[in-house]
Amino acid sequence: MEQKSNNPLFSIIVPTYNRAHTLGRCIDSIMAQTYSDWELIIIDDGSTDDTEALVETYDDTRIRYVWQKNQERSAARNHGIRLAKGDWICFQDSDDEYLPEHLGVLVEGVAENPEYKVIRTGLIIKQEGKRDIRTSTEVSKYDCVPYECFTVAAFHQSIFVQNSFDTRFNSSEDFHFLIKVGQTYDIKVLKQWTGVYNYEVRNNFNSRVTSITAAIDCYDDILRWNRSLVLPYIEFHRCIIEMKRLKSGFHKKTHLRKALVNNFLVFLRFPKSYINAFASIFLR
Repeated sequence: MEQKSNNPLFSIIVPTYNRAHTLGRCIDSIMAQTYSDWELIIIDDGSTDDTEALVETYDDTRIRYVWQKNQERSAARNHGIRLAKGDWICFQDSDDEYLPEHLGVLVEGVAENPEYKVIRTGLIIKQEGKRDIRTSTEVSKYDCVPYECFTVAAFHQSIFVQNSFDTRFNSSEDFHFLIKVGQTYDIKVLKQWTGVYNYEVRNNFNSRVTSITAAIDCYDDILRWNRSLVLPYIEFHRCIIEMKRLKSGFHKKTHLRKALVNNFLVFLRFPKSYINAFASIFLR
């Protein structure tokens, strides 16, 4: 099914910041799609590396490069949304990939499920390039299906009339967005796995602590306005994030006392979820 209008069927938005060393992998995977009716909007969030020069090596009119002053990922994605011409909008990260059939699978999903405004496939997780873990489609009370796999989801452009990314958050902001959208729209989960998330453990302590703190702020905001939608999952992972902060604290003792206090407080707040999270990490 090819789009017959002047606009593409899919707009793919990629925010990036100093990722010239990985962005090519992302672009190549989009160029390799078996379905060709797409536009790629790369929002450069103030990079100081060779990102622009890399993008210029691709001679394809479907690719647009836009530079903006550094404002973090939520603002970059919102910028891309304003520029998008497609009927459906997708988001990809600058270090991840689509398998060649990704857009083709989404096209079939859109045609077969016209009542849905949000459709996603499954995601393959590669850790340090070695592990291949497929996201589960089995649902339990501690799963966030279908509120996961953000980078393999497609959103009908109409939902962005009243929805955007919250610029207060620069970690877990994609999950925050999915939960917010999920309050209004059902999400169709297709059975195929068509995207790759390349997970690399960050060794920089300060970056890791900053990211964990930002994720905690994001989850706490969700808990303020969401009291039913996949609530056990949110509480469960809120506890896990706190445990990650505790683990990071052992590498820098000035953070350890605060991390211990915060873990105790989140245990008092969600005792059952904290015990389940602790068991999932330490008692396997």
